[in-house]
This record gives sequence, C-alpha cells and structure tokens, in this order.
Amino acid sequence: MLDNIPFEVEIIKRVPGRSLLQFRSVSKQWKSLIDSSEFITHHTLNPTQPQHLLVRYIGRSEIKYVSIVDDDSFPRHKFSPTVSPTAKLLTHIRMIASSHGLVCLCGFAYDLNKNLIILWNPSIRKSIEIVFPYISNALGFGVCPKTMDPKIVNITCKANAQVYTLSSGAWRHASIKLCVPGTGFSFRSYHEVIDGIIYWVTCNTSGSCDKIISFDLI
Repeated sequence: MLDNIPFEVEIIKRVPGRSLLQFRSVSKQWKSLIDSSEFITHHTLNPTQPQHLLVRYIGRSEIKYVSIVDDDSFPRHKFSPTVSPTAKLLTHIRMIASSHGLVCLCGFAYDLNKNLIILWNPSIRKSIEIVFPYISNALGFGVCPKTMDPKIVNITCKANAQVYTLSSGAWRHASIKLCVPGTGFSFRSYHEVIDGIIYWVTCNTSGSCDKIISFDLI
C-alpha cells in the first residue's frame, strides 16, 4: 500500500502538525486527505516526526493541556493544543488511550447531562464528541490494523459489547463471551493494544488480578 502513495502525499506527511493546519485550507481534497485515518497513521509513524509528551494539568481551576517535544530540547519547544470546548466541561475526565496520533478522553458533561467520549487529534487541532451509554464495565480504544479505522469498545456485561467505528460514526452491538467465573469481577482502568487486539486485566472480589480479557478490533 505504501508504494501506491502519491508523491505529493509523501511530501505532506513529512511536514509538522502546524503546517498541516494550513494545508487543510488548500482544497477540499487536501482537507479530506489530511483528516483521513490512513494519512494520520502515516504521518504519526513517520520517523522524521518528533514525538510529543501530552501533559494535563489544572491552572486556576481550569484543566489545560500542553504538548512538549520529547527530546533533549523539550524545555524550549512546547505548544498548547486546542482542546474541544466540550472537553473542558467534562468532570472526572480520564484518558482511555492514545493511538496513531489520536487521543481518546471520556467523562461526564453535567451541562449536557451526558457521558461523552472525545476523540481528539492534537496535530490538526480537531476533535469529535461521541455520546456513550451510562452502563460501562470497560472502555477501550485502538486502530484496526486492517482498515486503519479508529474504534472504541464499550463492554457492558459478560455477553454484550458495543463498538464505535469512526468511519461509520455509529455504535453497533457485538456478542462476546467473557471467560470469567461468577459475577464478582472488575476491569482495571488501563489496557494495552497489540497487533489490533485490546487487552484488559480483570480482578475478582478478593482483589486478585489474574485474568486477561481480549477483544479483536478486526
């Protein structure tokens, strides 16, 4: 697939994120290209692009974010990425995961009386808001390696899960079978994504965490 990328795309994917913001205004075709999941992946994985640390902090009762270049010069190179205004309304906000240049946040918006997931691309300063059900035992985020489509997984119980696909903009139900005994178990808040498979650690009522649950994004 990489061999079929046009020459101009090869050039664009090497430019920094701030330049991409300007290039999105060139034409509808360029905007669609830069916003696509495939381009985001190529741009993020390009070895010429510097890695950034995303830092979240509270300043004067307001949650703020700053992105710092992760190298020897990082004290001198930083910028404040534009966060969705709705994200600033979220309480108990937490990061589900980050993958392929996208950051997935979730929390509750009291003003809207909704649980929201924010899928955010700091490089082009764009984000989308996704409403998700109140019932959730575990949330996961990753990118399907086959289609390069970002997906959010919401596990509600032993036999049901919901999957949000960015390309469709909708949730779909998926039947699952969790191999855990009884009902007294819980998911740890963190997870890992390896080769398109999300892995969670589960704990029983005694606090012993000895089971790993997986979900294939393909």
